[in-house]
Amino acid sequence: MDRINKTFIINNGFAAFGLNLIDMTLLWILYLALKNPVLYIPVASAKPIGTLLLSNITGYLADKYDRKKLFIITGVSHRVLPIFIVFFVLISFNPFLAVVLYIIRTALSIVTTNTVTPSFIQNLPESELKKVSFYNRAVKEGSTVVSILIWPLLYEIYTGWAVIPGIIFATIGFALVLTLPLGDKEGKKVKFREALKEYRRKEIFFVSMTTAISQGALGMVYLYSAAIVQVLHGNDIQYTLAQLGFYLAWLIGPWIMTKFNNVVKLATTSFAMYFLVFLVLFLKDPWLIGISTGGVGIGDALTEIIWIKAMRMARRELMASVMGIDEFFTAASRLGYGSIAGALYATDFLAVPIIGLITIAGVAIAYTKNDSWKMKI
Repeated sequence: MDRINKTFIINNGFAAFGLNLIDMTLLWILYLALKNPVLYIPVASAKPIGTLLLSNITGYLADKYDRKKLFIITGVSHRVLPIFIVFFVLISFNPFLAVVLYIIRTALSIVTTNTVTPSFIQNLPESELKKVSFYNRAVKEGSTVVSILIWPLLYEIYTGWAVIPGIIFATIGFALVLTLPLGDKEGKKVKFREALKEYRRKEIFFVSMTTAISQGALGMVYLYSAAIVQVLHGNDIQYTLAQLGFYLAWLIGPWIMTKFNNVVKLATTSFAMYFLVFLVLFLKDPWLIGISTGGVGIGDALTEIIWIKAMRMARRELMASVMGIDEFFTAASRLGYGSIAGALYATDFLAVPIIGLITIAGVAIAYTKNDSWKMKI
């Protein structure tokens, strides 16, 4: 493994640890302030909203201009904003302004991700694709699990100000990435219509669209974990277990993925996990939400290799733009499903898992009717 990949992986360790402390704290205190699943929809849907608005343009800009400049501007901004969000929740008592800042911060983090991720994927050696992906996830999700375990203690001591140690660790990762080349300098002749044409290639299009639909349905669970636990009259420990289930699954899933050489068996196992996500919700037990979120994590970890292989089929100079288009459709799906879920959790809880099961069944049927996803892994 070369120095660039090693540095990316180490950065992901620090960033995942710090950013998860920030995210867990903000999601929890914002629901405490709003106290309503419907009002919480903009929070749970902040990432889909931001991605929907920015993914296409940021992917294009990341291909056309200097990625490092974009990374510096957005990376600094979205690491500072949590302090203001906590201030407006705990001191100024203006949760609606805090929600607006949370959406802005999430949008900036999306720009950061869309700037760095294409560089990482482009640099992955084909011969070590599964191995490097596994090490990356092992470090990233391992760090996240550690942050989840210590979050209840930090929150007990510092309440919303637990974001500050998170900012410190996230900034260490930020500094490491600045030592790397993130792409060519500005001036490339990139046209967005070329990226659209590339996106319409059957392998990329099928994997992207089915992933988008699945992620929309699954987002009804993992994007709403803080709200679900509180709707079911749970506490911060049960919320911690829900987060732990998701990220432990992402720690275990990539290791399981390395044991698969047959893409059909891999996809079948992934869909079994996705069905589990919604079946567990029928029990309406806050202690079991970690199993539900764990199903999301393992399912996604298994099929990530298919998504990576599909994105790598795009021409190198258009990859960030293609990934931006992919993120656009995924965000639209998450936003649509998430908005429905926010309303249903407050009125008809069990309708959510029913919608989820129908959606995943539909995507599974689409997989049986199409062979373009059957790639060598």
